[in-house]
Amino acid sequence: MTRPRLILMGGLLVVAVTAGVVGARVWYARSPMAALGDTTSAPQGQRVKVEVLNASGVSGLARRATFLLRDRGFDVVGWGNDPRGSRDETLILDYTDKPEAAERLARVLGGAQVERGKDSLDRGLDLTVKLGSGYRPLVEVFHP
Repeated sequence: MTRPRLILMGGLLVVAVTAGVVGARVWYARSPMAALGDTTSAPQGQRVKVEVLNASGVSGLARRATFLLRDRGFDVVGWGNDPRGSRDETLILDYTDKPEAAERLARVLGGAQVERGKDSLDRGLDLTVKLGSGYRPLVEVFHP
């Protein structure tokens, strides 16, 4: 092989590698986890049982939040609509005094008010989330 041909092939190799690196960065920047930004998850080594209720009036929001919370390590044991009607702000009811879990859950949801509560039905829940109309899911994570 001649020297000019080797230089040309080396230059093409550098361009291909550079394009691959740039492409990988663009792909990561568009991935769901990068779009979520904050990667807060449930406390390590703890099972945090959560109920997610839609109090926003937006159809399907509890289901979408359930997928996000499960992806972040929370054990969502039930989800549905809040029978008490709609609300503006998202509220987390802490039944078992697990402030770290409640704070992490609030961060995953992009902010929420946390209150101490009592599970009157004694269902063994740690936390209940009541999604308000101000809750905006950041990303739709793919779930077939």
